[in-house]
Amino acid sequence: MAKKSSVKIPAIAVIRLIVFLFIGFIFFGIYSRTVDYLTNAPMFNVKNVFVDQSIKFIDDRPLKALKGQNIFSIDLRKLHRQIANRYPQIAQLRIIRQLPDTIMVLAKKRNILLQIQAHNKYLVVDTEGVIMFYVAAPLPFPLVRGIPLERSRIVLGTVSSIKELNLIVELFKQLKAHPHTSRLKVLTVEASNLSKIELTVMPNIQIIIDQDDLASKVDMLEILFQNGKINWGQVKYIDIRFKEPIINTNNTDSP
Repeated sequence: MAKKSSVKIPAIAVIRLIVFLFIGFIFFGIYSRTVDYLTNAPMFNVKNVFVDQSIKFIDDRPLKALKGQNIFSIDLRKLHRQIANRYPQIAQLRIIRQLPDTIMVLAKKRNILLQIQAHNKYLVVDTEGVIMFYVAAPLPFPLVRGIPLERSRIVLGTVSSIKELNLIVELFKQLKAHPHTSRLKVLTVEASNLSKIELTVMPNIQIIIDQDDLASKVDMLEILFQNGKINWGQVKYIDIRFKEPIINTNNTDSP
């Protein structure tokens, strides 16, 4: 004859389990009704899509297609990825829901710093060293030659990993950090030899610098431009690679 189980479940435990299941059922019902309301109520259908003024250049047709859709059913991560991949020139992209019926696309347009000659095209780079896009014809920005693009994998929308390019970006940052050098209009940069980087600036003056201690050498250049005794109309080149700068005026080198 089988023995009866001697395990007894306290009545209070049974009551607690029943109460727990009942509360869980209530919360599940509330959750289901809430989700149903949020995903079906007309008030949560997208009526407006706001695009930041700085990126009005983007194709807004996919964004207009969001109108009429439920605001909670839109995959913001997917939308963010699509815009970021298509427009590398966009920075600080954020896409948010503004209840009850508005999608906001917030971003900033990257500022072009320079362009690199790449065979028969030009690769555009922003002020942070982010490689943005190719163009068929040169833009009115400094043209950099001698960057070994073939040695590196170019990924649009990412910060450069090319040593030579990063050095030139840093050089431009140093130039922008001073009152006089920030006003220089750089036309071209020859960067094939980092021991002799050659900048051509308006009005057709050549500045020669190297990769060592850029900050102090740009400081030296700033001091030279503060010198009121130099006739810049006669200057052909300035070499600031050495302790004492060399200024060539009418084919005469002088410190």
